[in-house]
Amino acid sequence: MKLIFQTGTRLALSILWIALFANNVHAEDTDTLQVQQKTIHRLEWDVVPSTILHTNPYLKGANDERRTMNHAFTTRLKYAFQMPQASMQAQTYKDAYQGIGLAYHNLNPQLGNPLSAFIFQGAPIKRFTSSLSLNYEWNLGLTFNWHPYNEETNPQNKVIGSKVTAYIDADFYLRWRLSNHLDLNAGISLSHYSNGNTSIPNAGLNIIGGRVSLAYYLNRKNDNLIPKRVIPPFNKHISYDLLVYGAWRKQGIYLDGNPVALPDRYGVIGFNFTPLYNLNHWFNAGISLDGVYDSSSNLYIEDYLVEIGESHSDLDHVVSPSAIRQMSLGLSARAEFVMPYFTIDAGIGKNIINAHAELKGWYQTLALKVDVAHSVFLNIGYSLYDFKTPNHLMLGVGYHFHHKRGR
Repeated sequence: MKLIFQTGTRLALSILWIALFANNVHAEDTDTLQVQQKTIHRLEWDVVPSTILHTNPYLKGANDERRTMNHAFTTRLKYAFQMPQASMQAQTYKDAYQGIGLAYHNLNPQLGNPLSAFIFQGAPIKRFTSSLSLNYEWNLGLTFNWHPYNEETNPQNKVIGSKVTAYIDADFYLRWRLSNHLDLNAGISLSHYSNGNTSIPNAGLNIIGGRVSLAYYLNRKNDNLIPKRVIPPFNKHISYDLLVYGAWRKQGIYLDGNPVALPDRYGVIGFNFTPLYNLNHWFNAGISLDGVYDSSSNLYIEDYLVEIGESHSDLDHVVSPSAIRQMSLGLSARAEFVMPYFTIDAGIGKNIINAHAELKGWYQTLALKVDVAHSVFLNIGYSLYDFKTPNHLMLGVGYHFHHKRGR
């Protein structure tokens, strides 16, 4: 199963990269013909000295070395492209850029010194002058080569439970444009590493640091020489997204008041049907009907008899309820931040059918939608319960109905 997880996650990242560059080729073919300019290419090198946030006793010193884990250092090499400055896309989405990157994380012998491969996107938030702006950037990918929890060789590491985790990063930085070819960037970087409950333990690792980087550009021109285009009014409309997703997860259970990981992995399948009001180029909002079947939910220990002197374990008597008690149907409010190629979707909702035991309460979702065709998208998401309890991944394929963006 671990091999399936690693193979599947690598395949998912490869599909994302292919989708990104397939969209790039299509956009360049159409926009370049219109404005007779070349796509801008960008190569960037980051250094991120950081500190580890102490969210777990293991990080505070509950380890063999009695060592408080504080320091981390990341270096990243990234390639990005952006549409020509005079193109409609560049002027509508404020010179958004997107690409792929590699990162090396220097942590410590207990956690390891892993590597990450990721996709990313960024754009200006506020321009102060022609050479100074406040920007954001997100990274999403996979981190490999951890020193994870192992019952025999690394039993105290309750932070990272698998050799491969997700890598999520959000940066906010100031960009100084030194010339048409060179930028100097400085800001803050927030990183999170988690396996999405595909393995236990899964406390996750959080790191905050300062980012300094140099970016080199090809084909970027002086903004003062770029003709400004009139952005046409946005065609407000209602679209409908249908998503089908699946995942696998680990589950734990309390025995004598102590959490114990169950040995099996459990399947999850679900769907979202989401009418969305497309308000402008950057924002959608709507209500989603969310159905899920989680084969790890509402497990219980059946009653059993033990003869005197006979050894026994409650783990041998963990059973699943009927399938209907592991299904739920809920409603959630959705908000989407829309950019070229990618959409960030956030939701908060509550089950209205079968809302009992573990399926009771509020749930939250956060997902990245990756456009692979005009109406087809990939979904990489995660679900929480009550803003704190990890739930499951949401890896799927979706379709936009009545989709008028980009037409």
